[in-house]
Amino acid sequence: AGGRDVSAADHNDVMYKLFSDPDAPHVLTVSVRVSCFEQVAEQVGMEWFRQRYGQMLLDRPEEGFSLSLELDLEALAGSSEAQRDDVVNLVSCLRRDIEGAPLWVCFSALLYSRPVPRPFYATNPRPREAMYVVPAADRIVVVFVLAFDDSTEQSLASTFLQEIEVVRRNEKSLATAPIVSFNARPPLELQSLNIKEMDAPLGYLSIAVDKRHLDGSGRLEKAVGLVASYRSYVMYHVKCTKSNMHSRMRSNVNSWLQVLNRAVPDKIAAEKKTISGRTFKRAGTRGD
Repeated sequence: AGGRDVSAADHNDVMYKLFSDPDAPHVLTVSVRVSCFEQVAEQVGMEWFRQRYGQMLLDRPEEGFSLSLELDLEALAGSSEAQRDDVVNLVSCLRRDIEGAPLWVCFSALLYSRPVPRPFYATNPRPREAMYVVPAADRIVVVFVLAFDDSTEQSLASTFLQEIEVVRRNEKSLATAPIVSFNARPPLELQSLNIKEMDAPLGYLSIAVDKRHLDGSGRLEKAVGLVASYRSYVMYHVKCTKSNMHSRMRSNVNSWLQVLNRAVPDKIAAEKKTISGRTFKRAGTRGD
């Protein structure tokens, strides 16, 4: 087989690139560009990425990208199925693990009762938006600063998030779920850190995760994935709601048009002619 050079885009301005040289098609380089990578690397340290990706991590990423991994496909083919699955999982979750690196550090520290290196972590995965990870003695509080430019999306997202908070508080079956709160003002966790308040047209979403949410096989990784993608989860439901509303509006408009078309009256003042060719109107007007 020949070489490969494939690029793909994801939301939040994330870019992927897969490349292999025609002279060495068994060596595949996977590169990713994440806008907040420098912030993450400064706070968690590049050593965290070296430990996670091992020998696959290149010392110098491809130009224009944040991080590059090099995979030997021939060596991978000769490994066990479990090892191949582990490598595929690492590569497929590149974006999650970069944006969620502060979550990995803090959640792991909480689960294994280790100290957290920093009082808080702050990243900007999107313009005008931020994610703060604030460790506490018995929990980790994750605060999202949300900003939707479209006024309709702001209203839908605000209603959606407020409903999540109400359901979490009132539903007994969710009593052990992470605490979720949504406010227009910064929560106490940010106020105590003297963090400069951002312009948040939508508001601040807080998720409190404690040790019981992380304890168990696979639950740590699942928690990181769910929290890191929570903003995308909200946006997905907002877009689906808009699409559903537009479909229902179009359906209603079509129904109204059918009603209006059936309501058009017949013409009652049609012009008529006599046997001699002269015209007259039923309303009594004089003919030609």
